[in-house]
Amino acid sequence: MDKKIDYLVVDTNSIMVITMDKKIDYLVVDTTAFIENAPLQNIAHNIVTIQEVVDEIINKRQLRRLVVLPYDLIVKDVFPENIRVITEFSQKTGDYPNLSATDIKVMALTYQLEKAEVGIEHLRKEPIVKSTINITTKPKEENIDLELNGFYMPKHSNTSTSDDSDDLKVELERLNLDHDQLEGNIIQNPISTANQDVSVNSENDLNDILPKHDDDDNSTETSDYDDEDDDAGWITPSNIKEIKKQINSNNVEEKCVKVACITTDFAMQNVLKQMNLNVSALDGRIIKELKTYILRCYTCFKTSSIMTQKFCPKCGNATLKRVSVSVDSNGKQKIHINSRRPLTARGKKFSLPTVHGGKHSNNPILSADQRLPDQKPTRLARTKNNPLGDDYIAGYSPFVMRDVNSKSAQLGIRNVKEVKHWMKKNPNEANRKRK
Repeated sequence: MDKKIDYLVVDTNSIMVITMDKKIDYLVVDTTAFIENAPLQNIAHNIVTIQEVVDEIINKRQLRRLVVLPYDLIVKDVFPENIRVITEFSQKTGDYPNLSATDIKVMALTYQLEKAEVGIEHLRKEPIVKSTINITTKPKEENIDLELNGFYMPKHSNTSTSDDSDDLKVELERLNLDHDQLEGNIIQNPISTANQDVSVNSENDLNDILPKHDDDDNSTETSDYDDEDDDAGWITPSNIKEIKKQINSNNVEEKCVKVACITTDFAMQNVLKQMNLNVSALDGRIIKELKTYILRCYTCFKTSSIMTQKFCPKCGNATLKRVSVSVDSNGKQKIHINSRRPLTARGKKFSLPTVHGGKHSNNPILSADQRLPDQKPTRLARTKNNPLGDDYIAGYSPFVMRDVNSKSAQLGIRNVKEVKHWMKKNPNEANRKRK
């Protein structure tokens, strides 16, 4: 049998060859790995990414690092059919609205390399739905319809309940009489019971009764406890590496793989792990549970599995919120609402702008069936005049005629999207406060 050599020293040149069996063959890299300057050469043999990830790096310091990488960075293109597979699968898991075009392409490249190197027989086509089992409470019995065709199911009579209630009244009256007699006996002789219960010998010394207390031992124990409390539990520069290893020891799963994707985006990790693709994380930042999301309206409590919807299909309001779902032991869907993210009044504090009509109105979209104007410029504004061109047809004037009189020209409507005055500074928009 052939055995691999871990360390090999060759004569005078002192060449050391180290074979790392746990290295990944192809590692698809997201932007976060380049931003944090991760040592990817120690993780994989081939570092692969897409052009959009490289374009996202705009910091000068990070660009200097990108120029002098200690490994060869391979930039590949993604096939459209792989992008389609990732898009459809992310819509099933409910993570599609939280993914950008670059994120989908990075996952599509991972799927493309996995398909070429390993195959797709082990990959899932449908996401896993989390199951929950309620142990504390018994499952509720379903109501059985009493009026079934061809069957007679008699109703329970009330005679037994009336008999039970009479017996209960008699028992309560007997207990009340016993209780009154017991109270009378206690009140007649209160002093005698007290003398019988409490008896103290006056000859005994007080020091013999009380337990001995050592002040010196107590002071030393308190000081030792204070010293231990001050030293333990704090994160210092000397023990931060050990604490990181302890935290990440349960999250790291080391195995020999051929293709993996390194990212810290939880939505990307959820889609990749749902498809049974390999995920590599920085500092152990990897998800522990796979989740499936749906939309739930917090006004009428209607649920929808179409994650691209903005308005509720029942009440029509823009009150849809993403929630995770699971299936219980009875096969029913259970919704998990995150109580740490309460509902806010964002977008409801200030009044909306006045609705304007006309051919070129630009009002905020408040419903799914709201009619929108075309916002097209006039035909005169769309004409192009190039007298020096090969296909130029001479008209009544070789000069350009500008449209300055129409309503669209006065409003400044071009082929690009128009920005109204109330869209430039929207009071309902959430802006980050400057520090």
